[in-house]
Amino acid sequence: MEPKGKNPEKDTAAPWEKKDAEDTRLSQEYCTSSGAGSPGTAVNAEADIQRSVKAIIRELDQGGSGLQCSRGMFRWTLHKKTERDPYNNIFLVKILISELELAKKNSKHYILPLLNILMYAIIQAVYIPDDLHEKAYKFCKKLLSFAKPYCTLAHEYAIMLKAERKAPGILYQRLIISEHGLKNDTSPHWEKTFVFADPDVISEEVCNALYNKIHSLNPNEIVTVNMGHVIKHTIQAALGENCHISRLDEVLQNKPYNMIELYFQEVVAITEQSCFSSEEVTTAQKKHISKLQQLYQKIISSTHQVAAPNDRLQNILLPNPEISFFMWKEDDLLWKELVQFVKNRFGSGQDFVNSDSDNSEMSEPIDGHNFEQTRLSVLSTDSGIVRDCGDPPLSNDVSPAGANEKEQTKLVRRPCIKKKSYDSDNMLSFSEIYDNTVTGANIKLQRKFGCNTMLFNFKQPKPNTARVMVIGNDCILGRLAKAFLSLRKRETRRCILTTKLNLQFYYIPVTNEKQIPVSAGKVIPLLHSDLSCEVSRYLGSIDPWYNSNINSLRNMIPELARMSTSFGQQSVADPFIVDVTSYYLRMGYQPVCFQIYSVVFTFTDETVECVDDVFLIQLDADLPKLKCAKEVTLTRKKMTSEGLGVQVAYKKIALSNRESMRQFTSRCNGLMMKAIPSTGAEDIVCLNVNISGVTNKMNLSGKISLTENIKIKTSHIKIEVQDSCGKSLVVCLDKDSRRIYKDVVSIEVSPCLEPGYCFHKMRSLRFSQNENENIGLTKYMPKCLLLPINTFAGIL
Repeated sequence: MEPKGKNPEKDTAAPWEKKDAEDTRLSQEYCTSSGAGSPGTAVNAEADIQRSVKAIIRELDQGGSGLQCSRGMFRWTLHKKTERDPYNNIFLVKILISELELAKKNSKHYILPLLNILMYAIIQAVYIPDDLHEKAYKFCKKLLSFAKPYCTLAHEYAIMLKAERKAPGILYQRLIISEHGLKNDTSPHWEKTFVFADPDVISEEVCNALYNKIHSLNPNEIVTVNMGHVIKHTIQAALGENCHISRLDEVLQNKPYNMIELYFQEVVAITEQSCFSSEEVTTAQKKHISKLQQLYQKIISSTHQVAAPNDRLQNILLPNPEISFFMWKEDDLLWKELVQFVKNRFGSGQDFVNSDSDNSEMSEPIDGHNFEQTRLSVLSTDSGIVRDCGDPPLSNDVSPAGANEKEQTKLVRRPCIKKKSYDSDNMLSFSEIYDNTVTGANIKLQRKFGCNTMLFNFKQPKPNTARVMVIGNDCILGRLAKAFLSLRKRETRRCILTTKLNLQFYYIPVTNEKQIPVSAGKVIPLLHSDLSCEVSRYLGSIDPWYNSNINSLRNMIPELARMSTSFGQQSVADPFIVDVTSYYLRMGYQPVCFQIYSVVFTFTDETVECVDDVFLIQLDADLPKLKCAKEVTLTRKKMTSEGLGVQVAYKKIALSNRESMRQFTSRCNGLMMKAIPSTGAEDIVCLNVNISGVTNKMNLSGKISLTENIKIKTSHIKIEVQDSCGKSLVVCLDKDSRRIYKDVVSIEVSPCLEPGYCFHKMRSLRFSQNENENIGLTKYMPKCLLLPINTFAGIL
């Protein structure tokens, strides 16, 4: 049926010709009487967006000197403006490209934050003119000559922009499909977010408020609604104002679920085919628009009503990702939830969750320092039984009725561990998050950020991604490091998650208003946020965009907790907190790797075995009680602190990457080991050890005792108590009151080794006489265990 009121000659134009004309009109005017209102309104809207962008630039200039409560608010307000009016997105993209061109010449620290805003605006936008896509793509290509991380992000953004030009709407489409697990045949990647909150910092009421804000719809309706979002956004992104979006929305609302699913599958198939097309961008784009135009006409004409004239652009909601909230009360909670996610995704009948597996492999991870004492059996799948040599029996290949059930089970052998999983899948795949420079026997002094973990990887090697976000202070990061080591040990012994899961870590700091007792009579005050959240302070110093957006939540979430407690009701989550959390999950691509340190404790009671533990941020050691004695000098009596005699042996490091062994004896009142640099400029991977010592010196008046601080930069250190009067240390790891060790007489700290490296090193030594030589896979494997935490830009 031919639409009324239209020129037949105009309707014979090809869909891409209509789009070209639309692009020209929008790129030149950015407003029409049917679009963004009158020319004066469009000028005011563009000026408003310009002011918002300038406010973000001023915030970046202020750095950490701005108000904590206002950080990130300008970015959030800007994206809210683009949600209210889709035409504001066109203004925003145009303005950001101009600002980026200026920043490339004068102010490079603007580039990554503005580029981040640009990409998020393009993902959200329902329609962007092709000429603006071309300008953004060319700018990213210009950044390829810059140093890391500029060239890294620019390269990935260029790939995304090229895919978006070929198939408009694919970035939004892939985001919704992966975040909500929408089933389709062409894009099977699925992501899930796990949020672990520290129960000592965040209340359950706050977690419930965040959960209810994110999951406001009925679960049965979410799938249908998200499919409708993908259909409408993809068609409108391709056709622009040639798509009557109000009519399309009305038609889809009246369609049954099976029809919406059918249209959804067609849209995804068309978009993915266009994205992976080997043709030129313009040719693939024209074919893509033509196919979606046909599908759009098919949907509209199915109602047997006359098509309405062109409509102005309308915003399509970008729903929040699927998030599961947990209060981290059990140490193995992370492992259990990840395994359950893989089981639900692939089914419980797979070999990686075999119920016949040894329970010790699932519950007791192996010790990375004592691989020789642990029996690591590699079972063969060939038992001599004919049925084991081939594929598993089909459903119709069963014993006749009446056969003994025990005889059937004897002939069926479940899949066992294959030797291949250790060599290829297990060790090399899971270590892709590390920087390739941190390998072999040498430990690089410069802290590196890991390889990119782009959300829109169009050649995704693994079918699933688990995004683990922890909310709390430094204590919960210490627990995360310990859980990560336990997970790696389990994966070394038996590959369960490695080949199925891509693991990402995120961190949102929250201040703790409590005090942590280290020993009797001494506490560590944590009232200042920088003391309780040192990792976030460091990440904010190296990544200004993390400082603006994520560190702003440090005080907002506790405020939400106080409000819920004061009102005594279930609080309503602040939309700013939820939106910033979603923004961080979607745009936090670049991980910064932190060295995990292993510590071995020896106690006064020789019958007690040594304890192995790890820490990520800090180790504090203090004397529980300090006796005072009178020291007689030549001239006077003086009260001095006795201290504790300790012997320190450490490996000194320098910028030249040369290491030398040092040793000294001192009288110690306490010591502190910090693994996090105090500033972004001090970017050396080492332990900063501060020992409060007592030194006896002679002068003309006699012998005096002076208290001095001994500062050491080291990677390996061992401290032994020499006093024979029963004195010992009280040690606290990562400022966590739940991880305090008493009666300690020896502390040995070294970088925590990757369990996979230790396993292959042990296997290689069987065939080599030189114990220090890295042979086989150990040459290419990371030696040290690093915890990657995602940021927006990594280390600038």
